[in-house]
Amino acid sequence: MSLEDAYYVSQIIAVIAILASLVFVGAQVRQSVEQTKLANVLTRADMSERAKRAFGDVVRELMNNRPLAELFRKVMFERSDLTPVETTQILVYLNVSLHAHRSAFMSVQDGLIDKRVTRDFDINTAWYLTAPVFGREWR
Repeated sequence: MSLEDAYYVSQIIAVIAILASLVFVGAQVRQSVEQTKLANVLTRADMSERAKRAFGDVVRELMNNRPLAELFRKVMFERSDLTPVETTQILVYLNVSLHAHRSAFMSVQDGLIDKRVTRDFDINTAWYLTAPVFGREWR
């Protein structure tokens, strides 16, 4: 084998090595993209769970606080008049609920959580707004 033949063989080996490294880099990029997609799915699921937990926390507060539950009953089922203090208390509760709903809504708009998460918020808020005191506050 002449020196020129050795040179051509070395060039062929170099091209094969470069192609192999490009294939390897392509596989690494593909794997990195897949890992990023999976991380995004997991993060979105976690954010969705947090939004659902916020909804549950608002409802749980109502169920665990008897005076608030009685006040809520007056507003939603009895439609009776409230004292100024009761009005303040129930409107603070409504605003906490609306804040959780708004946070979930904005997270959906930003693509951070699944739109299905807001279904419970939507139903709950729509029901709350049937009460005159809540409807007035909404405006």
